[in-house]
Amino acid sequence: MKNIIRFIFAAIIFSLVCGCTSKLVRIDSKPAFADIKINNKSVGKTPMYHRFYDLWYPWPMKKTDDYLIQAQRPGFEPEVQIFHETPVRADISYVPDEIFFKMVPLAPDEDME
Repeated sequence: MKNIIRFIFAAIIFSLVCGCTSKLVRIDSKPAFADIKINNKSVGKTPMYHRFYDLWYPWPMKKTDDYLIQAQRPGFEPEVQIFHETPVRADISYVPDEIFFKMVPLAPDEDME
């Protein structure tokens, strides 16, 4: 009986440890110091590193781990990159190792002539 309890306890610990993976991603922009928002939550300014987590949810719960990453800087067009979840569980390879934003300056307003 004690061996069964130990096995169940070890299986629970193993599933908790293997159920969550993470990936450290470098986020940069040109020009630097753009404000970065991930899923509408401000996380800092470029250049920076951010840790993405891929969580496992027990069946039948289905949550998506899609990431919408936005870079914004005054005087430049905001830029958005979206990374969708892959069908393979515990796989965050859909987020690249480095995300780069090339900011485009706002066009001058031609109505002010």
